[in-house]
Amino acid sequence: MAFKLKEIYDLCESISPFDTQESWDKSGLNLGSFDDELTHIVVCLELTLDIARNLQPNTLVITHHPLIFTPLTQIHTQSYPSNLISVLLRKNCALISLHTNFDKSHLNAYLTHKILQWEHFVAQDFFMYGEIKPTSLENLALQVCQKLQAKAVSYIQGDDIYENTQESSSLDSIKEVYVVCGSGCSLSSRIPQKLHTCLITGDIKHHDAMIAKSNGLSLIDMGHYESEKYFVEIFQSILQNAGYNAIIADCKNPFYFCSITD
Repeated sequence: MAFKLKEIYDLCESISPFDTQESWDKSGLNLGSFDDELTHIVVCLELTLDIARNLQPNTLVITHHPLIFTPLTQIHTQSYPSNLISVLLRKNCALISLHTNFDKSHLNAYLTHKILQWEHFVAQDFFMYGEIKPTSLENLALQVCQKLQAKAVSYIQGDDIYENTQESSSLDSIKEVYVVCGSGCSLSSRIPQKLHTCLITGDIKHHDAMIAKSNGLSLIDMGHYESEKYFVEIFQSILQNAGYNAIIADCKNPFYFCSITD
């Protein structure tokens, strides 16, 4: 069944307003025209060359990660993202992205409530926040790994900022948790500086980890892909409830893992 791109854009706007995205983000209509008439919908975490090549003509692609993030000074069709743009244009395809606006409206809550199973956590700024039964950082990391069905997670123990006073007893015991999907360690400065607190996010850089550690904040890196892969099932359900059929294009984790075993 044919539909106007504007219909889907308006649906996106109604459930996750684009003006709620972060100032640096590029959510919204990345490619196409509101007047485009399309016949297929594909939902994916992000567009890859393989997905683009397998699209049917007149397809609307809905992604979490925007295709165009930085200003283009040239269209070099052998380089990203122009190589993907050229494929979409040849097939009369369009692309809408819902990124940080969707994190705030749906993805953070879904990850925290449904996957990590902390249903009592509440939205606070960009984070989901809640208190848990005190547990060791290592045990908390293991719980996260199991619930995400991840191959591994890494964690960083916050330093004792109170220098072995009574306040710092059971330093490894985590009581308060902040969760943000994707790459959220740059937001750690928004978290109150106190012990027994952990931020769970992905893509933690070494220097950001060292800053958080020095401030007494513990971290668990659950992986970027592992925390955001649920976008496709959430959005497919939204479209189905609105009467649209959508195909999920499986964007696999681009990272492979190897390990040494005894």
